[in-house]
Amino acid sequence: MTREMTARERAGTASEPPRPLWFQAAAWVLTLAGFGISVYLTISHYHEEALTCSASGTVDCHAVTTSKYSTLVGIPMPLLGLAFFVGFAALITPWALRSPWPPLRWGRLLAVCTGVLMVVYLVTVELAILHKICLWCTGVHAITVVLFLLVLFDEFRRIGQVD
Repeated sequence: MTREMTARERAGTASEPPRPLWFQAAAWVLTLAGFGISVYLTISHYHEEALTCSASGTVDCHAVTTSKYSTLVGIPMPLLGLAFFVGFAALITPWALRSPWPPLRWGRLLAVCTGVLMVVYLVTVELAILHKICLWCTGVHAITVVLFLLVLFDEFRRIGQVD
Protein backbone atom coordinates (compact mmCIF):
# COMPACT_ATOMS: atom_id res chain seq x y z
CA MET A 1 0.00 0.00 0.00
CA THR A 2 1.09 3.53 -0.56
CA ARG A 3 1.67 6.00 2.23
CA GLU A 4 -1.34 7.98 1.03
CA MET A 5 -3.63 4.99 1.41
CA THR A 6 -2.15 4.16 4.81
CA ALA A 7 -2.61 7.75 5.98
CA ARG A 8 -6.22 7.76 4.83
CA GLU A 9 -6.89 4.48 6.56
CA ARG A 10 -5.28 5.74 9.79
CA ALA A 11 -7.39 8.87 9.61
CA GLY A 12 -10.45 6.62 9.43
CA THR A 13 -11.76 8.10 6.19
CA ALA A 14 -12.73 6.05 3.19
CA SER A 15 -13.59 9.00 0.99
CA GLU A 16 -12.85 9.08 -2.71
CA PRO A 17 -9.46 10.38 -3.88
CA PRO A 18 -9.71 14.12 -4.47
CA ARG A 19 -10.65 15.21 -7.95
CA PRO A 20 -8.66 17.88 -9.72
CA LEU A 21 -10.12 21.33 -9.16
CA TRP A 22 -10.48 21.84 -12.92
CA PHE A 23 -12.79 18.79 -13.08
CA GLN A 24 -15.15 20.24 -10.51
CA ALA A 25 -15.05 23.73 -12.04
CA ALA A 26 -15.62 22.44 -15.58
CA ALA A 27 -18.44 20.13 -14.49
CA TRP A 28 -20.21 22.96 -12.64
CA VAL A 29 -19.78 25.53 -15.42
CA LEU A 30 -21.09 23.06 -18.00
CA THR A 31 -23.97 21.93 -15.79
CA LEU A 32 -25.05 25.51 -15.08
CA ALA A 33 -24.79 26.41 -18.78
CA GLY A 34 -26.84 23.35 -19.74
CA PHE A 35 -29.38 24.20 -17.05
CA GLY A 36 -29.63 27.78 -18.31
CA ILE A 37 -30.17 26.73 -21.92
CA SER A 38 -32.72 24.13 -20.80
CA VAL A 39 -34.63 26.79 -18.84
CA TYR A 40 -34.66 28.99 -21.93
CA LEU A 41 -35.82 26.13 -24.17
CA THR A 42 -38.51 25.16 -21.65
CA ILE A 43 -39.84 28.73 -21.60
CA SER A 44 -39.79 28.89 -25.39
CA HIS A 45 -41.54 25.50 -25.59
CA TYR A 46 -44.54 26.99 -23.82
CA HIS A 47 -44.16 30.49 -25.34
CA GLU A 48 -42.92 30.05 -28.91
CA GLU A 49 -42.47 33.79 -29.41
CA ALA A 50 -39.67 33.71 -26.79
CA LEU A 51 -37.42 31.63 -29.07
CA THR A 52 -34.66 33.66 -30.70
CA CYS A 53 -33.08 31.64 -33.46
CA SER A 54 -33.11 31.45 -37.21
CA ALA A 55 -36.37 30.11 -38.59
CA SER A 56 -35.32 29.47 -42.16
CA GLY A 57 -32.95 27.15 -43.94
CA THR A 58 -31.14 24.30 -42.23
CA VAL A 59 -30.84 26.15 -38.93
CA ASP A 60 -34.46 26.35 -37.81
CA CYS A 61 -35.00 26.13 -34.06
CA HIS A 62 -38.73 26.64 -34.42
CA ALA A 63 -39.13 23.61 -36.70
CA VAL A 64 -37.13 21.44 -34.30
CA THR A 65 -38.69 22.62 -31.04
CA THR A 66 -42.26 22.36 -32.32
CA SER A 67 -41.93 19.06 -34.18
CA LYS A 68 -43.68 15.91 -33.02
CA TYR A 69 -40.27 14.78 -31.74
CA SER A 70 -40.05 17.66 -29.25
CA THR A 71 -41.77 15.56 -26.58
CA LEU A 72 -41.16 12.10 -25.20
CA VAL A 73 -44.25 10.36 -23.84
CA GLY A 74 -45.86 13.77 -23.53
CA ILE A 75 -42.95 15.37 -21.66
CA PRO A 76 -41.25 18.27 -23.46
CA MET A 77 -37.59 17.54 -24.24
CA PRO A 78 -36.40 20.76 -22.58
CA LEU A 79 -38.10 19.66 -19.36
CA LEU A 80 -36.19 16.38 -19.56
CA GLY A 81 -33.04 18.44 -20.05
CA LEU A 82 -33.85 20.44 -16.93
CA ALA A 83 -34.34 17.24 -14.95
CA PHE A 84 -31.03 15.91 -16.26
CA PHE A 85 -29.04 19.00 -15.28
CA VAL A 86 -30.70 19.34 -11.85
CA GLY A 87 -30.06 15.66 -11.15
CA PHE A 88 -26.50 15.87 -12.40
CA ALA A 89 -25.87 18.96 -10.26
CA ALA A 90 -26.86 16.90 -7.21
CA LEU A 91 -24.38 14.21 -8.29
CA ILE A 92 -21.47 16.67 -8.52
CA THR A 93 -21.93 18.47 -5.22
CA PRO A 94 -18.74 18.45 -3.14
CA TRP A 95 -20.34 15.95 -0.76
CA ALA A 96 -21.34 13.61 -3.61
CA LEU A 97 -17.89 13.81 -5.19
CA ARG A 98 -16.17 12.94 -1.88
CA SER A 99 -18.58 10.18 -0.97
CA PRO A 100 -17.33 6.59 -1.24
CA TRP A 101 -20.92 5.39 -1.78
CA PRO A 102 -20.86 3.50 -5.14
CA PRO A 103 -24.42 4.44 -6.22
CA LEU A 104 -23.32 8.08 -6.52
CA ARG A 105 -20.46 7.16 -8.87
CA TRP A 106 -22.70 4.84 -10.86
CA GLY A 107 -25.43 7.48 -10.87
CA ARG A 108 -23.05 10.00 -12.47
CA LEU A 109 -22.02 7.46 -15.07
CA LEU A 110 -25.59 6.33 -15.75
CA ALA A 111 -26.77 9.94 -16.04
CA VAL A 112 -24.20 10.94 -18.65
CA CYS A 113 -24.59 7.68 -20.58
CA THR A 114 -28.35 8.26 -20.72
CA GLY A 115 -27.70 11.87 -21.73
CA VAL A 116 -25.43 10.82 -24.58
CA LEU A 117 -27.96 8.26 -25.80
CA MET A 118 -30.59 11.02 -25.86
CA VAL A 119 -28.16 13.26 -27.76
CA VAL A 120 -27.62 10.53 -30.37
CA TYR A 121 -31.39 10.10 -30.73
CA LEU A 122 -32.10 13.84 -30.95
CA VAL A 123 -29.28 14.60 -33.38
CA THR A 124 -30.45 11.70 -35.55
CA VAL A 125 -33.97 13.15 -35.54
CA GLU A 126 -32.66 16.62 -36.39
CA LEU A 127 -30.39 15.54 -39.23
CA ALA A 128 -32.04 12.43 -40.69
CA ILE A 129 -35.75 13.14 -40.21
CA LEU A 130 -36.30 16.88 -39.83
CA HIS A 131 -33.28 18.00 -41.86
CA LYS A 132 -33.13 20.98 -39.49
CA ILE A 133 -30.78 21.98 -36.69
CA CYS A 134 -31.57 23.91 -33.53
CA LEU A 135 -28.51 25.83 -32.33
CA TRP A 136 -29.79 26.00 -28.74
CA CYS A 137 -30.36 22.25 -28.76
CA THR A 138 -26.91 21.72 -30.23
CA GLY A 139 -25.47 23.69 -27.31
CA VAL A 140 -27.14 21.32 -24.84
CA HIS A 141 -25.97 18.33 -26.88
CA ALA A 142 -22.36 19.55 -26.88
CA ILE A 143 -22.47 20.22 -23.13
CA THR A 144 -23.87 16.74 -22.48
CA VAL A 145 -21.13 15.08 -24.57
CA VAL A 146 -18.40 17.05 -22.76
CA LEU A 147 -19.91 16.09 -19.38
CA PHE A 148 -19.88 12.47 -20.55
CA LEU A 149 -16.18 12.76 -21.43
CA LEU A 150 -15.40 14.43 -18.09
CA VAL A 151 -17.11 11.67 -16.12
CA LEU A 152 -15.35 8.97 -18.16
CA PHE A 153 -12.01 10.71 -17.58
CA ASP A 154 -12.77 10.88 -13.87
CA GLU A 155 -13.64 7.19 -13.72
CA PHE A 156 -10.42 6.22 -15.52
CA ARG A 157 -8.46 8.53 -13.20
CA ARG A 158 -10.11 6.93 -10.19
CA ILE A 159 -9.39 3.39 -11.41
CA GLY A 160 -5.71 4.27 -11.64
CA GLN A 161 -5.64 5.43 -7.99
CA VAL A 162 -7.60 2.63 -6.32
CA ASP A 163 -6.27 -0.81 -5.41
